[in-house]
Amino acid sequence: MGGKLVKNVTGYDLINLLIGSEGTLAVVTKAILRLIPLPKVDIDLLVAFNEFQAAADTVSAIIERQILPSTIEFMEQDSLLTCEKYLKKKLPMLEAAAFLLIKLDGNRKEDVEALCETVGEICLEHNAIDVLVAGDRPTQDRLWEARRIMVEALSDRSPINRMEDIVVPRARINDFLREMKKLQEKYEYPIICFGHSGDGNVHVNILKENRPQDKWEKTILKISGEIFDIALALKGQITAEHGVGATRKRYLKKAVGSKVLKLFRDIKQLFDPNNILNPGKIFPE
Repeated sequence: MGGKLVKNVTGYDLINLLIGSEGTLAVVTKAILRLIPLPKVDIDLLVAFNEFQAAADTVSAIIERQILPSTIEFMEQDSLLTCEKYLKKKLPMLEAAAFLLIKLDGNRKEDVEALCETVGEICLEHNAIDVLVAGDRPTQDRLWEARRIMVEALSDRSPINRMEDIVVPRARINDFLREMKKLQEKYEYPIICFGHSGDGNVHVNILKENRPQDKWEKTILKISGEIFDIALALKGQITAEHGVGATRKRYLKKAVGSKVLKLFRDIKQLFDPNNILNPGKIFPE
């Protein structure tokens, strides 16, 4: 499949079907990738806000201006506080409620600097508290340090935890986060969110900490089920990049409907009639 072609619509797009199949349709024995050069210049911005709605509005405004940063990450205050404790060092602007970490890149320094100035202006127009600009590697590494160790920091705080990987339309991230606060109050478990504002992907982390194991086992599936219900109600989906695997397969029918699920099963049967490829994954029993 594939080849050294820029365009090809000859039949169905089987390559993407296999890429998303989680090992249930075929064994990949060889993959040839098309690479592009790294950009020559990049600048990072850490932007602080008093509320996440302002951060969400900022993301929409940046994209409406046809500016496409290579990265727009979001973090809430509680996630950064966890990282600060794990790193044992002070992080900047922790008095804010929400943060965007934006990476701009290109091949001409003056173009990237002009983009940076425009994005900074958009952030301030949407009530950013402050915009910290990092154009050199040590400062950039300091900004990204917390984001890169986020998962490790959460695991250090609570070795038993569960991460869900939902996606909603970018404009509904704030609505989703508001519902997560309600779930946190309802079940009395810490629910910490971070993710990719640029594509609506939210990583939702439920922490057990020192709560009883039997209570955790009874409660965690209820919490995950409600997280998925909220994502679907906001026209989102139950997984953005982690896949269905074994832990989400019980929710697949609710996510895609009976007809699409039957199509999935028929495709599986066609590729793997003996059910020997990653059995037990994706499909509910």
